[in-house]
Amino acid sequence: MTAESGTRWLLRFIGITTIPAFVAAILPQPWLIHLINEVDPGASTGILMTYLARMLMAMYAFVGIEAFIFASDVRRYRPLILILGAGGAAVALIGLLVLLAAVSSEGRTRVFWIVFIDFAEGFAHTLLLAILIRRVPTGQAMISAGRSRAPLA
Repeated sequence: MTAESGTRWLLRFIGITTIPAFVAAILPQPWLIHLINEVDPGASTGILMTYLARMLMAMYAFVGIEAFIFASDVRRYRPLILILGAGGAAVALIGLLVLLAAVSSEGRTRVFWIVFIDFAEGFAHTLLLAILIRRVPTGQAMISAGRSRAPLA
């Protein structure tokens, strides 16, 4: 398996696992509140909590859509994939460090472990993506020396 095909498969996997988050972004309010209470009984489920949950799920879904688009032409989207990989790894690592520093061992409930696993999995995926994409050669689809490709006819 080449770095290019590995990148393509990883991007597809990221897409497949994140696009379904769109369902949570459009859930009816009572259903979303019920699910939040299932994960963290007694959590405040006011407008801010549900807004943040919906926005997070929508962002996951859009990252999944981007991943599928990027997988269609890895060489063409190489710079954007590198940004996605490096940026995602940095955000996930910072999130992990803050989470571990902010939550004492007594406060590590079920929600803590869900968030921890989400950050750790995101870090692993995006770090691997950043490593793989650096090994993919720059493609011919890139615009070179100020000359663009022939127009589509």
